[in-house]
Amino acid sequence: MSGLVLKIAPGERFIINGATLENGDKPARIRVVEGDARVLRVRDAMRPEEVNTPVKRVYYAIQLLITGDLKESETLPALDEACVQLLDIFKPVDADLIPTLRSMVSRGNYYSALCHLRQVLALEEELFAMRGVTPQESKVA
Repeated sequence: MSGLVLKIAPGERFIINGATLENGDKPARIRVVEGDARVLRVRDAMRPEEVNTPVKRVYYAIQLLITGDLKESETLPALDEACVQLLDIFKPVDADLIPTLRSMVSRGNYYSALCHLRQVLALEEELFAMRGVTPQESKVA
């Protein structure tokens, strides 16, 4: 069997293809067999006020693609351009990090892209710490 398997906690909310669902009072495992289903755990969702770095902007844009709040035709070119800019920053750290992300996004594998971005978010935080600045202090575009 293939597909994405979600382990859902009691009462946990998640979004599939724009619809918000909530688990009952027992843990559950849900297998998403459709390859083009768009899945987001609400606990993984980023709030707009948290979006204050280049990587977080990419994460948030992908999140909005999943929820259906952004259209692919309008968003994917800008998202790819943002990834190109991130490539210069993260290439010395891990040359495959951003190309892997771009591949996931180009295939429409947005859930995997968000999971991958968690690693990139941690690295971005480390880079800010090394510079001795907070994201709010930085002048990132």
